[in-house]
Amino acid sequence: MDYRPLYRVLDPESHDPAARIFRVVHHVLAAFGIAIVLAETMEPVQADYGAELAAGFYVVGGFFIAEYLLRLIAAPSKPGHEHLPAWRARALWAVSPGGIFDLVCALPGVLFMTEHYWASFFGFIWASKYVRYSPGLASLGRVVRNERQSLFSVLLGFGIVLLTAASIAYLLEREANPAVFGSIPAALWWAIVTLTTTGYGDVVPSTVAGRILGGSVMTGGILVFALWSGILANGYAQELRRREFLRTWELVAKVPFFHNIGASLIAEVARLLRPRDYPAGAVVMRRGQPGDCMYFIADGEVEIQLPGQNVYLISGQFFGEVALLTGAPRNATVVATQPSTLLSLDIVDFHELLARQPELARIIHEEAQHRHGETAPRPLAEPALAIDESA
Repeated sequence: MDYRPLYRVLDPESHDPAARIFRVVHHVLAAFGIAIVLAETMEPVQADYGAELAAGFYVVGGFFIAEYLLRLIAAPSKPGHEHLPAWRARALWAVSPGGIFDLVCALPGVLFMTEHYWASFFGFIWASKYVRYSPGLASLGRVVRNERQSLFSVLLGFGIVLLTAASIAYLLEREANPAVFGSIPAALWWAIVTLTTTGYGDVVPSTVAGRILGGSVMTGGILVFALWSGILANGYAQELRRREFLRTWELVAKVPFFHNIGASLIAEVARLLRPRDYPAGAVVMRRGQPGDCMYFIADGEVEIQLPGQNVYLISGQFFGEVALLTGAPRNATVVATQPSTLLSLDIVDFHELLARQPELARIIHEEAQHRHGETAPRPLAEPALAIDESA
């Protein structure tokens, strides 16, 4: 049996209408379930609307139980599982992090049939259902995994500073303030509050030496959290660059113009190109503007509005190169006729690429001369490139 249609509906990255509807229902019910859990902790609301809240909880819990079962059924269509027996593909999914997560999120609906208190407690897990549909949170998780050694090193330093600060505070304040600094464990509360720069003010050193220590600990806390922030920010920037490179690579590989240039050159081109998404009707560039980049069409269609005629270009073709080669202003207005993904090549990178790839330069120059010399550009045939990948 083909479970691919069901898998596409459940796939967070699917653009099918049914998948979009499922995501809307999923997000609304997750928010509704969280609201029910919160409302059940309010005694007046529980007393007046207990039956309605219970019914709503059954609906939300039943939905997530059904989602778990549907994902289990569709597991054989998951990429990489197509050639496995259905039972094995489902078993692998069930013990995967995603399968275990969905099972835990289905538990409140099961527990609610026998124990309302624990069901409500587990209901807060539904808040994490949005993680699967948030690429940013998934990227942050990869950043933490990739930078775990650096983060752990800073955490270890944080613990050493914390224990040292509590020990010194105990030695300096135990006689002047024995109620709160009478032991190192008791002084740890002050050290935590001070090192994190929270400063509740419930525990304050009274000696001059203790106050000097407090100022030093606060400064150290700022430095520690600055290190953590720097590590995460740098790791997140690298992750965003990696995602952007992979997306650009995928788009470049789809453009027929680059089909025969080889993996190493696709990587080089992907480093230079920048994907841009345009909705239908969006103006890509206007006649008379200075030319600062050219475009390759990865997906969609654009209309070249020339004086007296309009020309349409589709996926695999390019435009905007004439202004870069001649230095003249744009000679046409370009409008996206449908949602389109374009790959832009900056003028500096354009000349760098042409200098390093003579065959690409020849094809682009020939097309530019043809367009400049004729009133109607001809459709571009898919070029057969024979490029030396060692260049």
